[in-house]
Amino acid sequence: MKKKGIVYIDGYNWYHAIFKHYPEWKWLNIQSFFEQTRHREEIITIKMFSALMKHDADARDRQEKYFAALRTLPKVQLIMGDFQPRTVTCRANCQKPYVIQDEKKTDVNLAVEMIGDAVNGACEHMIIVTGDSDVQPAVEWIARNRPAIKLSVYVPALPAEQPTRRTDYYTTKNLPVDCSFLPLDRIKDHQFNNMVRLPGADVKYSIRPYVWKKPEPLPQV
Repeated sequence: MKKKGIVYIDGYNWYHAIFKHYPEWKWLNIQSFFEQTRHREEIITIKMFSALMKHDADARDRQEKYFAALRTLPKVQLIMGDFQPRTVTCRANCQKPYVIQDEKKTDVNLAVEMIGDAVNGACEHMIIVTGDSDVQPAVEWIARNRPAIKLSVYVPALPAEQPTRRTDYYTTKNLPVDCSFLPLDRIKDHQFNNMVRLPGADVKYSIRPYVWKKPEPLPQV
């Protein structure tokens, strides 16, 4: 029988590593993508950790459309963090203060969910998608305290950046954790339809943002 697996996605980490460079990939059906990518396991749940961008109305609108599409997938759970404003001082000559937005709770939410699932025996295989070392303590705790659970870490990185990115975080500590780069070749094949029907008595759709559509090729002259 196939092992039962749960996927944990650090949403902003893989966004900045991959998807901001390929807008046409952002309408990704993460359920079908991971079911095919990890076809040897039975993927029972996919947990996406993210936060809504309060400070950018257009970006928030696009996020909400995508999250509405994700919520139509039976295996997907969205676990939300938050953005908090922070005042910093410009390091250039002006020395003026300005406000930046820090994403909060994602790493903690991800770690809490992983350890909770490990303690409760929710699955036999955990697949973690992140290149952020903040999640390492949770992975290491599970590897040492719940050795029956198989652990795989996918580091999201574009091919040009992979030579400078590490995947040996856990092998150097002699932990039974598979760490490799997230496979990218099939992402383009797992996009939602441009219109995703939402559940409910009224007929409503979540429509793919125009700026996420693949650019049309230039006409031949």
